[in-house]
Amino acid sequence: MDSAGNGPATTTGRTWLVHAIRHLRPCSEKTIRYFWLALCVILAAVAVFNYGKANQIQGDLAKRRLLEVSLQDLIVQSTALHHLGNQHAYETKLGLETRGYSSPQELLNQLAARLAVIETINTHRGLTESAASLREHLIAMDQQLDRFGKPDPQRIEFWLIELGIFNTTLKEHAQSADEKVNALQRNNLILTFIVLVHSVSFVSLTLWRQSNLRKRFAVELLHLSNQARSDPLTGLLNRRGWQDLSSAYLRKMQRENQRHGSVAIIDIDYFKQYNDTYGHEAGDMRLREFAETLRTNFRPGDLIARVGGEEFAVLLPNCTADDTQRIVDRIRLNGNCKVGFSAGICDITQADSIDRTMAQADHALYQAKNKGRNRSCLGQVSE
Repeated sequence: MDSAGNGPATTTGRTWLVHAIRHLRPCSEKTIRYFWLALCVILAAVAVFNYGKANQIQGDLAKRRLLEVSLQDLIVQSTALHHLGNQHAYETKLGLETRGYSSPQELLNQLAARLAVIETINTHRGLTESAASLREHLIAMDQQLDRFGKPDPQRIEFWLIELGIFNTTLKEHAQSADEKVNALQRNNLILTFIVLVHSVSFVSLTLWRQSNLRKRFAVELLHLSNQARSDPLTGLLNRRGWQDLSSAYLRKMQRENQRHGSVAIIDIDYFKQYNDTYGHEAGDMRLREFAETLRTNFRPGDLIARVGGEEFAVLLPNCTADDTQRIVDRIRLNGNCKVGFSAGICDITQADSIDRTMAQADHALYQAKNKGRNRSCLGQVSE
């Protein structure tokens, strides 16, 4: 622990951070959910902020419109001040009556009332100072009217100049408010774009993950299916795989009207004696070697299966029984095969099932065994 006593807290914080990093793996479903939730919270906060800002700007716009209307009324009323500088009283009275005022005092009262409205709704500091200056000029004109019967022309000019300054400042303030509105609209547009991109990204990522899961499940299902159809010792098809694929091939023959195809049942001679003499491990090695011999000498498109302990089956598409017998005898006699074997061979016909064809091939194998083994025999399948 350090002198400030922050050792355990720092260690605990680091441990929690390491645990969180290990717990949230990149692109994991939980990480994506937390990221989605955090971004939704951020976007919601930004949306609430923009909503409040929009309400504030709308309120400012309403006040600005009312302020502009009041200022225009004040400017129109201020034009009547020029009549107060007339040399003759009747000219002044005539000018004011033309404008709708019965006396100079009524004009000043109207200006004071309109200025009071402007001061009430105004919130801008620059306009407040200008409105205060207008109020001073208005008070001075009122005092001069009481004392001398008319305001000082110079004071009227000061009023009109200050009124122009007030109008200019209001326009600048309006431009600033318009820029805020434009900025808010840009922010809303950016927020909408972020939400759209995030939504599309989240949906795309979800679909991508689902696609990967489907592919992985398909691969695992295919792997399990292959395991169920494969012989673990030799890697060839087992009896179940043989039944499925050979039946499918027979259906294909019937569908495409193919006439040539054959099946060979191959059995290693005296394998039981070899197994009893040299042991099961040696027997398994012989089986693997013999399976590799069959795999090497037959065509890639031929079906090869281990259907029993030392019994194998081969289906040769587009190959007659005579052609198959020549291939089997070549394998048996070329010296590469370390074991002797017997084979029964039979043609496939469209009228029979694969079980009947195998039964005829198995009967031919039985004949080869009875004739002294290490030979092949042909069987017949009736049309």
